[in-house]
Amino acid sequence: MLGRAITRLAAVLLLSGLAINSAFAHVIDRIEVDQVGDEAEIQIMFDVRIQYLREASLKNGELHVYINLLEADPDSMVQVPESMDSPPSAIAPHFRVSYPGLDSSLTVKFDKPVKYRVRPGNDGRSINIFIPALVAKSKTVPVAVGAISTPAQVEQEAKRLMDAASTALAKNQAEQAIEILNQLLNLPPNRQSRDAQELIGDARAKNGEYDKARVEYGLYLQLYPDAKDAKLVKRKLAGLPKEAYKKPVLPAQQKRLDQKMLVYGTVSQNYYNGVLHTDTTTASGAGVTTDTFSGTDQSTLISSLYITGRKRTETTDNRIVLRDDYRANFLSRTSNDNQLGALYFESSARDRSYLLRLGRQPGSAGGVLGRFDGAWAGYSLNPTWRVNGVVGTPVNFYSSTTDRKTFAGVSVDLTRLPEQWSGSGYFIEQRAGTVLEREAFGMEAHYFDSHRNYMGLLDYDRLFKAVNIAMFQGNWTTQSGNNYLMLADHRKSPSLQLSNALFGTSQSLASLLQSGAATTDSLIEDAKALTPTSNLFMVGMTRPYSSHLRLGGDFRISNLSGVGAAGALPASPGTGNMYIYSAQAIGNNLLFENDLGVASASIISARTYKGQSLALTQTEILRQRWRTDVSLQLYHQKDNLDTRMTRITPSLRLSYRMTESVNFDAEGGIEDIHITSPTQDQKSTRKYIYVGYRWDFQ
Repeated sequence: MLGRAITRLAAVLLLSGLAINSAFAHVIDRIEVDQVGDEAEIQIMFDVRIQYLREASLKNGELHVYINLLEADPDSMVQVPESMDSPPSAIAPHFRVSYPGLDSSLTVKFDKPVKYRVRPGNDGRSINIFIPALVAKSKTVPVAVGAISTPAQVEQEAKRLMDAASTALAKNQAEQAIEILNQLLNLPPNRQSRDAQELIGDARAKNGEYDKARVEYGLYLQLYPDAKDAKLVKRKLAGLPKEAYKKPVLPAQQKRLDQKMLVYGTVSQNYYNGVLHTDTTTASGAGVTTDTFSGTDQSTLISSLYITGRKRTETTDNRIVLRDDYRANFLSRTSNDNQLGALYFESSARDRSYLLRLGRQPGSAGGVLGRFDGAWAGYSLNPTWRVNGVVGTPVNFYSSTTDRKTFAGVSVDLTRLPEQWSGSGYFIEQRAGTVLEREAFGMEAHYFDSHRNYMGLLDYDRLFKAVNIAMFQGNWTTQSGNNYLMLADHRKSPSLQLSNALFGTSQSLASLLQSGAATTDSLIEDAKALTPTSNLFMVGMTRPYSSHLRLGGDFRISNLSGVGAAGALPASPGTGNMYIYSAQAIGNNLLFENDLGVASASIISARTYKGQSLALTQTEILRQRWRTDVSLQLYHQKDNLDTRMTRITPSLRLSYRMTESVNFDAEGGIEDIHITSPTQDQKSTRKYIYVGYRWDFQ
């Protein structure tokens, strides 16, 4: 009974987004910085599918992005906060990306304040951040730092920028007008947005950037097809000279960076320690008994190495990537282990016409289920169509199967139709030894523009004649700055594979088939019975109420189906529907000059229990080098057997930036759980700490 209560607690905290630490060994795959017109595009790519929720910022250039993780890493055994340094770049200031914060956010810390805009990537596995590129600035005054502004402030700033851009263009200062209009279009939607979108097309055309002018005019017609000036814009678009894309002129420093091999990365070590004390009092016919347990339940040193070697020329982009984690476990009856997360060579064209990647790499597309050893190759037939092929062996550090698995797949990408649409279709086949265990078709579709981002995914397994994944997610930002989101996710968890039928047994698929103990059809039925189905539906919104406060709310319905018996493992019932109602308030500069506070509250209603949770997090920057994060998390639950559970978790994280490249971190907390039932009373207290350092080199 108490075990079930604790299991429910863990599930609820993860589903409600209030867990302090991530359950994923690695979430961040890599970071790319590219120049797009007058902006630097920062693309943060993940090992798993994610959903963008909302973001907030501090005045010092720190950005908090809140995301949902939609997939689990089967190899995650230890909760490890991770950090990654930005690649060397002359077009963007240095920054650092960390996950997760005590408020469960992805933190992007720039070395100086920046003006930014954030949007989810069009692949469901990335977040894109756009900032002004580090190029020569005009004399115009930039927009005030920070993404949170009142509607009145946005309209005032937009009117000022529109007047300045019109004046610059009238004086034939096209480059200055483009820079001003980019600032305007980076603001939340306002009354000047439509005219600014047309005017930036005019400025691009006047500056001789005809391909860019086509994009700007085309975007205008996509966003405002019924506007009074739509016919005029169509005539301007038709009258543009036919000229190839003008490649942006990179700063001289960036050209020098491209000419040599760059080696950069991160070395870190973190020590984790946890001490647990539990008192359990049980009442029975024989009387009252008390059991006590005290001991260290975690003592681990994790050493991590992440290195990238990169060399770019005018036409190619080559890199070597290494990521490795070594875990030294100091408790008795535990062993050390090493996980080589990535080791691959990648070569691609600067115009993205081809890509080749060899080695251990994260699976990110084409139906590949996760990390694998193998090869991925892609070639663009033309600007619209791209073909890809992949072969490899799945990597699962803790798999008990004796079958060697291999897979091969092909995919076709539609890169644009029109500018805002993209998608892909794939076929992949996986074998365990010589036995076919997965045969899937799938497709993805993406739509994005300045206000909307939608992504759909369908994966169907022909061997099982069943849908493996069906997902749709979307984000929509209104003219007033409100952000709406939706997620519908139906999936097999884990993914359907014939080897799922082996849960509870140590035999291989081949031996079962050869001995006649099973047939392919029986294994298919067993795998279906032993593979649970998870469903999640979520809607939410975020609304800025002032320059210091934004409010958000989410509603979620989720369930997990039951599974049949397997060997010595008994059948397990499903969870039934779980309803979670959540509200969140994010404030900056409320208590001090440069702070960020987050308050989250949730009400959970499930088939067999009710729960309530509250989480408070406060971030303070002290003297630029010191940072404190304080968190308090409360949870209460009562089930239909009159079992009650209360959980209180205060925690504190300290960070000290000794130099530009060396950081020290420490975190400590107490987790106090009290569970009572008609026959038992259990009090459990766990104290934990971690201390570590990180050296970023480049």
